[in-house]
Amino acid sequence: MNPQPNRLRCCLPLLLFAAGCADGGKEDRPESKVKVSASHHMFGFRSLPGFGTFPVVPDVVFTDRGTLNFFEDSSYTIARTNGTSAADSYALADDGALSLYVTGSGREPSVVFKGAYSLAGGLTVPPSLCFTDRVSTPNSQSIGLYVATKVVPGQVELAGAWHVGSLHTIFNEAILSPDNVGRAARGAVSIAAGDPGTERTISGTGQQGTAVVTFGGTIRNLLLNNNGDGTCNLTLSYQVTGLAPDSRVCYAASSGDVVLGLDADETDGEAGLVVMLRKFDAPATQLIPQLVPGRFLIGGHTVFVNPSNPGSDAFVGVVTLSTQGGFRLDAVGNQGSDFAYTGSYTTNQDGGLTLTISGTNETWFAALSRDYQTLLVVDDFREVRSNNQPELNLVFGVREKTGP
Repeated sequence: MNPQPNRLRCCLPLLLFAAGCADGGKEDRPESKVKVSASHHMFGFRSLPGFGTFPVVPDVVFTDRGTLNFFEDSSYTIARTNGTSAADSYALADDGALSLYVTGSGREPSVVFKGAYSLAGGLTVPPSLCFTDRVSTPNSQSIGLYVATKVVPGQVELAGAWHVGSLHTIFNEAILSPDNVGRAARGAVSIAAGDPGTERTISGTGQQGTAVVTFGGTIRNLLLNNNGDGTCNLTLSYQVTGLAPDSRVCYAASSGDVVLGLDADETDGEAGLVVMLRKFDAPATQLIPQLVPGRFLIGGHTVFVNPSNPGSDAFVGVVTLSTQGGFRLDAVGNQGSDFAYTGSYTTNQDGGLTLTISGTNETWFAALSRDYQTLLVVDDFREVRSNNQPELNLVFGVREKTGP
């Protein structure tokens, strides 16, 4: 993401980051100021900085999922289906800024994944977190965004109204079009009521760029003996007017007011991330505008959708929402360049926000969780730029904690 019309990028391999540079290999690892003992459902979506020639092939993306475990001794592990990683270190600052250290070996440098952990609501509120892989190494040249939410034992009730946003990379399409490189969508869905652990239907509408999209599908909270950990099966269907529905099967998890989904099936034409935030129950219980302003620590993923030069970026930074309705995003991408967007925002009673971006004539969608702690931003606006590098973006963040 960059406010300047001419964003410089190339598809040549990135220079390798030496230990200690560009968030790589800081061997002086401080003990975490905030200690956490918790497990989190984690979903990651990474892709190569350059996709090569069109059509985009599935080999440019890499999906990841597992259980991210934090321990009181400032260590963490990730449990995946193929085993659990060796323990490494994390550092969590008082404001929620998160660093995950990854120890290198051989030609692989040590790196640091920067992100954020929700502390502003207190640790009694199921927290969300994010971090980004912005460093290309010999064995891992991809970059991308990870999102996670705390494992909550028991049953998760999913019925009700939700905001939804997603970003997908598209594969093996014959028609030369930005839509066949990447697609971002956002909108509103309803999940039907039902008995615990049963499949619930999803319905709603939204936008995919300038196109109207109708959402469908199902979601089920997986329970064993009426108990679970928030794991869900999610199938989300996208139907653009005049076209056949496109169903995307996702690994998913919910902590109550947040649903995170990973479309990891690269064989059906696309892969990507899905985020859902439960709406406020307006008008009975509606968003309070005075509680919106603040700073949010964010991570994000970009897809550059020019089919003649497709690629991706990952970034970390801060979104500021002012008391006077101002919006600002400050971030740094994988090549180490700082950038910023500025503009304004307006609020909706159901927790939705409309972001108006200065200088590029873009309108973005955003939403806040009902505890005001988690922020979702979707840039599905395919802008026209002088360098012919339109982009789509998905941003996930948590409110920065201030004070004691």
